[in-house]
Amino acid sequence: MKVPVPIRGRSRYLRDFAIAVLVAALLFIGSGVSLEDDFEISMSGGGIGRFLPDPWGAVLILCGSLPLTFRRVAPLTVFAVIVSASLGYRMLGYAPELLPVGVLIALYTVAVRRQPWVASVAGAVYIVTLMVETLTGWLPVTDDQFYIHLVSVVATVTLGYGVALGRARASLAEQRAAGMARDHAVLMRGAMEQEQARIAREVHDIVAHDVSVIVAQAATARRVSAAQPEKASEALVSIEAVGRDALDGLRHLVGLLRTRPDEGDRSPQPSLARLPWLLAQLERAGLPVTLTIEGEPCALPTTVELNAYRIIQEALTNSLKHAGPTRAWVTLTYEPDAVRVEVRDEGGGAVRQRVSTPGYGLISMQQRTAMLGGELVVGPRAGRGFGVSARLPVTGGTS
Repeated sequence: MKVPVPIRGRSRYLRDFAIAVLVAALLFIGSGVSLEDDFEISMSGGGIGRFLPDPWGAVLILCGSLPLTFRRVAPLTVFAVIVSASLGYRMLGYAPELLPVGVLIALYTVAVRRQPWVASVAGAVYIVTLMVETLTGWLPVTDDQFYIHLVSVVATVTLGYGVALGRARASLAEQRAAGMARDHAVLMRGAMEQEQARIAREVHDIVAHDVSVIVAQAATARRVSAAQPEKASEALVSIEAVGRDALDGLRHLVGLLRTRPDEGDRSPQPSLARLPWLLAQLERAGLPVTLTIEGEPCALPTTVELNAYRIIQEALTNSLKHAGPTRAWVTLTYEPDAVRVEVRDEGGGAVRQRVSTPGYGLISMQQRTAMLGGELVVGPRAGRGFGVSARLPVTGGTS
């Protein structure tokens, strides 16, 4: 089974093969050219026939160039093969090339794709080998040629290290950018989830409360429609008012979703100042409520006021739905560093259901209290009835 080579990898092989062919051509052309001590280039030998190497020389030139095709795959192996071919070419008496082009390209690849010390050791080994063989007389290398080789090797290692360092920095910058993008996505997702939860709480509190009042008043109107048409008419008027209020609340939430951050205040409207209106609405629906305020009333942060109002609203809505015919009491206590909200009723109703199978309303109260760092206690009261008590720190919101 053949494994297909990716197009990008195939193009790299083709590009490296083209470089290898070009190096081979340069070595063939330069095989008859030598650099004299006076830096003049002259033809070696006595004719054009000497300009081209014999078959053994051609084999060594190909061995010193064609392996560059695989320089990215095995840079050290390719470097060793090309150095061996280049030194062997010189040791057999062929005219040395002006520059060891194949050796320098292979060394550059080692410097780019391996650790800096690996390229330094490889270059040092090549220079030391060249020096030893020159001192022993195996290689006819002049001082100028040795100096050119030394400078070109140092320059190649330095260039390769610079390219590798630039690539490493670019890769690190890409990784940091990708990490920042992931962190930003996580933060955005968390913010969206929090906003969705907030909107869900607001929609539930508005719809659940107003629909519960409408249902209670509709039931009252149905019961008294025949015997007391005036009272039924009053209930229908109250249903209309509550319905309009629910529509206004929903329109307000939709407006908050459509408003851009720089367009006005996004804070929801309900506050503790609307408690008398809320209690009057519930009383018309059949739930008399007594409000008691303890302590010295003071201005509270907007978030604290909103969540205190919603907790009272949800607790009274649960009393209206589950407690049956009863009455309720709301106690609002202002403390130096917190506001305490207590809602209790004396009805029996579905007390066990309210505790054992909490709906979204109880979850909403828990979330609102936890968001402000407060405490919530919910459960049946001693004797009869049900109670909700929440303590909301004043520092939990911003004014």
